[in-house]
Amino acid sequence: MGRHPKTGLDYYPMDVDFWDDFKIMDLVNKYGPLGTAIYEIVISRVYKNGYYLEVPIEKLAFQIIRLIGNRWIKDKNLVLQVIEYCADIGLFDKALLSQSVITSAGIQKRYSEVTVRNKVNTEKYWLLEKNQTALKSAPSENISVAEKKINVTEIPENTAFIRQSKVKKSKVNESKVCMIEFPCKDGVFKVDEDLFDTYTHTYPKMDIEKSLKQLKNYLCTNPGKQRYLKSIREQIDWWLCGDDAGGKYRKSEERYGAGYDISLYESTSVIDEEE
Repeated sequence: MGRHPKTGLDYYPMDVDFWDDFKIMDLVNKYGPLGTAIYEIVISRVYKNGYYLEVPIEKLAFQIIRLIGNRWIKDKNLVLQVIEYCADIGLFDKALLSQSVITSAGIQKRYSEVTVRNKVNTEKYWLLEKNQTALKSAPSENISVAEKKINVTEIPENTAFIRQSKVKKSKVNESKVCMIEFPCKDGVFKVDEDLFDTYTHTYPKMDIEKSLKQLKNYLCTNPGKQRYLKSIREQIDWWLCGDDAGGKYRKSEERYGAGYDISLYESTSVIDEEE
């Protein structure tokens, strides 16, 4: 008896133009980094399941709050508002969302490219033409940059190759100096020099070491909040993002709150068009 084809994806890449997409800009403008965090968690869960996620939206909201932490989200209604707004701007299919199904033409277009070699059953909630990547009713330009297709040649076919790559990568990391360690449910995660430098460049105004030490202390005193090794990076990213947005651990005494008033940046080159 042959194996049933796997429907879920192990990973999906993020397009380098993700933040330049107007839909994502709208989402950030309305809900800030928390909006994109919620959107990315939902997308990850969709692809883990396949090309759609059928789940009561309120249940999904509670799952998202558990992942991000009620330190950042006090009310599940905020999560519901973000999900509904994503449907309003076209990131999710609004008609299917009303049936507690999360998907979109863009999600399915990307999924069809990744699984082109697999015989996956796409009878349910499929928005594209059968065995095609063209949309039934919407032109391809309506697909968000955040949901563009990927090249199937970028997906390694041999799982042994994936494991071998991970082994090589781990050996390289072992040779680098460990800056700080985090306790996990299944081991210890080490932040090496390269990763520490990445955080330093991402948040140049913040004392990264202080923020990371606070997270370590938090995890040591709250073992129930510890993650598995495969998801600790996500927890560190959310922690640093939250500290930065809240103006914590500034290298100077200046503290500020997050804002999205574009007039504050009109005198800088941040929004200048490229030559």
